[in-house]
Amino acid sequence: MTRRGWQRGSDVLAATIVAFWLMPLYWITLTSLKPMTAINTATPVFVSFTPTIDNYAELFNRFEFSRVLRNSVIINGLSTAIVVTLALPAAYALTRMHMRGADRIALFILSLRFMPGVVVVLPYYLMYQRLGLTDTIGGMILIYVAFGLPFAIWLLRGFLQDVPLDVEEAARLDGLGFLAILLLIIAPMARAGIAVTAIFTIVFGWNEYLYALVLTIDRATTLPIRISKMIDAYSVLWGPLSAAVVVQLVPMVAVIFFLQRHIVRGLTLGAVK
Repeated sequence: MTRRGWQRGSDVLAATIVAFWLMPLYWITLTSLKPMTAINTATPVFVSFTPTIDNYAELFNRFEFSRVLRNSVIINGLSTAIVVTLALPAAYALTRMHMRGADRIALFILSLRFMPGVVVVLPYYLMYQRLGLTDTIGGMILIYVAFGLPFAIWLLRGFLQDVPLDVEEAARLDGLGFLAILLLIIAPMARAGIAVTAIFTIVFGWNEYLYALVLTIDRATTLPIRISKMIDAYSVLWGPLSAAVVVQLVPMVAVIFFLQRHIVRGLTLGAVK
């Protein structure tokens, strides 16, 4: 087989894999636009139906999805901002300040992320009950910060290790301190790594289920919890459920689409010296 034939074969294989991966997304989007009569037919309906937005209307009217969506945006947005703000100086200290046992400290911090959530969720629940933080936006932000900070520190430390040391030494000779160097020199140079860290933090928090299930009741409920409860006593509301999945998916797709340039740069940071 010629080189061009191999190239065409690899292109067909790649297109097949992508189509296979996108098929569930296509089907769930299609279902969200179907009327109930088309959803409940014995044979799948692909094109012979009139699209409707009734499922989305029922989603926001009956299930108060706008409030739940707002909760998820606020909780994940603020928790991600706090995580990145705290993780950047912590990672910089572990990378540049020649701390004794910095590698062991970084490994210990990362090991906190490996702890199964089911092990600590009950102590968190008891503590939150005593402090009055159950079913509150602030309580969920706090738990998501604790949940995302170890991984963010470890990830940012890897990015900062690839930032050239010569630039810092030159800035230090000019009289800049550690904080000024971090804010004025390191942060702009590592913005791709910061973007990747923020994206991972948002994705983990956006899809998190266990803590939100145990620590919320109604006021601070997030998207995964509300979606899991969209089941009637004797049936599954496939139309509104599909619409809810699409609504949950769209913000993540938008974030990845608009920040894909930073993702590629961040994941390849330091690959070429």
